[in-house]
Amino acid sequence: MADKKIRSVAKTFSWRLLIFIYWMIFGYIFTGTFKGASILGFGSIIPLFFYYFHERVWNRVKWGTNQ
Repeated sequence: MADKKIRSVAKTFSWRLLIFIYWMIFGYIFTGTFKGASILGFGSIIPLFFYYFHERVWNRVKWGTNQ
């Protein structure tokens, strides 16, 4: 059973939100500035689009699923 597109979108955004928060915290600890943290945080948003399409492709792959 494949996910609906809206579920893939929700999973994509929730995952990316967690990664965004992680990079903002890591960036602040590493650089000590909010500017450095924001560069890392916003840089983590770009892969959101790649993840969504990756998720949609895997929904078409039947290998490893229960029929």
